[in-house]
Amino acid sequence: MESQNRLFIIMAIGLVGMLVLGLMGIGGYAIISRARRSSEQVAVAETAAAATAGAQATAEAPTEAPTPTPIIPPTDTPTVVATNTPVVPPTTGTPETPPAPTPVRTATPPLAEGETPSAGFGGIGAILAGLALAVVFVVARKVRLAS
Repeated sequence: MESQNRLFIIMAIGLVGMLVLGLMGIGGYAIISRARRSSEQVAVAETAAAATAGAQATAEAPTEAPTPTPIIPPTDTPTVVATNTPVVPPTTGTPETPPAPTPVRTATPPLAEGETPSAGFGGIGAILAGLALAVVFVVARKVRLAS
């Protein structure tokens, strides 16, 4: 009986260690992404300052007066007369087989504020999965105590 308790304690310590490592990984990702965002904001601010300085420099530079553009009088051009020529669309494939239909995309409606997208189990599916897991735990416990 003592060896089973020792095994349980070792497994519990291993699971807690994995949890701590996972939390450290999430924290490290948050810190790195925040540092990256702040460096991007600094780069954007520097770019904006350089653009403002460039705009001020061009605004202060003297410019030449524009030269007048010569006005060309209109000329008589012949008008093209439309003809009644039928247009035949090109065919794809052989005359015996019709062309394959193209798939039509459907739009996904936008989500409301605070609504999560539907992906995976619904509410009832999650409850049934939880109940199935509880049944597995109870059966495993009964089998373990019976042996």
